[in-house]
Amino acid sequence: MNIFQILLENATDAKVGFTIAGIIGYCLYRIMTITARKKLQFSNDSNETSNNIVYTDKYDNYKLILVIRTDLKMGKGKVAAQCAHAAVAAYKAARKHTKILQAWEDCGQAKITVKVDSEDALKEVAKQARAIGLLANIVQDAGRTQISPGSKTVCAIGPGPAPLIDQVTGHLKLF
Repeated sequence: MNIFQILLENATDAKVGFTIAGIIGYCLYRIMTITARKKLQFSNDSNETSNNIVYTDKYDNYKLILVIRTDLKMGKGKVAAQCAHAAVAAYKAARKHTKILQAWEDCGQAKITVKVDSEDALKEVAKQARAIGLLANIVQDAGRTQISPGSKTVCAIGPGPAPLIDQVTGHLKLF
């Protein structure tokens, strides 16, 4: 007889059974997630080095920076919408680099907003980020509400290793 049979025979109510089932379920879940991560890591090793995108290791601090143009005088809601567009674009780009995405998720998916005062400054930040191997996406507005169509509003830098992102955005002020 194993321990589970003994516990179930001596149980006076269903609580012991549910507790045992919960423990078994949790253990199986942990085993499956660890196995899936290992398989994913091995299958994606070749993808990570093919595009000049920088990945260090899982112990680094990862973050996403949203660089917002202040010269457009967007309202709070407009800024929030543009940041959402930039965050979604950054996530979509990071899906091609699963190690980066996983590391960012493991670090709590940090998102920080900073500001620049011109389109040229926004483009320069994106250019510098790409030059050192970071993901960078600039959002252009459709022009249906507050600003002109095609206006570059927000640039998402990352997700990526915080030390590299700080090289590009560390001098910018918080929004």
